[in-house]
Amino acid sequence: MKVNREKLCELMQQYTNGNYSRFARQLDVDPSHLHRFLKSEIGGGKKIVGAVMRFCKENGLSFEDYIQF
Repeated sequence: MKVNREKLCELMQQYTNGNYSRFARQLDVDPSHLHRFLKSEIGGGKKIVGAVMRFCKENGLSFEDYIQF
């Protein structure tokens, strides 16, 4: 599984106006981990995938739009 970084950035823009700290709190991940994942393509893994899936479920979104299998 791989998170679509571009789509996740769009989601962050939509829900938090592009604020990494607020979006990280909503995902329940460390802001530096989220920033590193989105900007340098380092990190991610199961923690980000799980957080995105949980966020989508809580907000009535389809996680398939953000995660590639």
